[in-house]
Amino acid sequence: MNIQLQLPFQGWRRAEESAKHGSGGAKTPKIGLALSSGGARGLAHAGVIQVLEEAGVPIAAIAGCSMGAYVGSLWAAGLNGMQLEERAKEIKDRAALKALMDYIIPPSEGLIRGEKLRKQLERDLGDKTFADLDKPLIVIATDLDRLTPHVFDSGSVSHAVHASSAIPAVCAPVKLYGRRYTDGGASEPLPVTILKKHFHVDAVIAVNVMPAPDDFESKSERVFMTDDKPAFRVFSRMFLTFWRKVNLLAYGNVLDTFRRALMAAQLHLIAKEEAAADVVIHPHFVASTWHDFENFGQYLQAGRDAATAALPAIRALLQTETNLNQETISHEIAPSHTRLERHAA
Repeated sequence: MNIQLQLPFQGWRRAEESAKHGSGGAKTPKIGLALSSGGARGLAHAGVIQVLEEAGVPIAAIAGCSMGAYVGSLWAAGLNGMQLEERAKEIKDRAALKALMDYIIPPSEGLIRGEKLRKQLERDLGDKTFADLDKPLIVIATDLDRLTPHVFDSGSVSHAVHASSAIPAVCAPVKLYGRRYTDGGASEPLPVTILKKHFHVDAVIAVNVMPAPDDFESKSERVFMTDDKPAFRVFSRMFLTFWRKVNLLAYGNVLDTFRRALMAAQLHLIAKEEAAADVVIHPHFVASTWHDFENFGQYLQAGRDAATAALPAIRALLQTETNLNQETISHEIAPSHTRLERHAA
């Protein structure tokens, strides 16, 4: 069984029914929210969601990949912004994060399986399917056999998010319905176009938590090379040499090199998707890394700050779409009045 997911989405029908005509016949615009991949930086999505909730911005549908799928699925299932923050706090401790690591020995497909992370998600989602969610959601993964983005919009939500979050070389590919899937960020890191096509929304707010090219300088290199004392510099170089040998994620090592090569392609894709969005929220991070879950507060606040700065543009978008919907309704009603008048004559 292979999910191609072109079938109607039941949750979306509920959203269609809830988009009632407001005062004056104006229809509530359908605004989609696209949440990017980005590892620990994806915790900023929770900060963005908090601001959208506080401002009363209506979101009709969500598309997410990787960490964006993880956060988006919890929100779609009914957790609010503050509850998302509480979930982020639970993995800020290294011991708590290590407890979720199910290592593969030998690491032939990846370093971890990711099953413990999926079970952590199921604590909130249980066995929910996409049709059970409060908000319409699609999850993007990468089909390793077809080398294309794959849209999940039916079946188990937790399994779809697991597939979308399986970081290449770190997590083993997820096998579902006879196919292998990996991180959605590898093929569709910011799912704006897919969101528009799938749900036919009026406009899309895109949240991009991926770093800019200038952010790729190694944090460790910057920190250790700032002291101009010769003795300190010698010690720093010795430490870095040792650290690089034992840590696969260290600057210049295999996983860091793989991540940077992948990011080069992702930045290209993201630029195109941002151009297709109506409003782009891009939180700014200082010295961040994709696995730095300990500094969740920094990411959360960055998301809040960026979303707050974008509120004027979002409100203008809502007003524009409402006006367009009003004009469409007026044009649709006018001919029927004309026909009635002719009939009466």
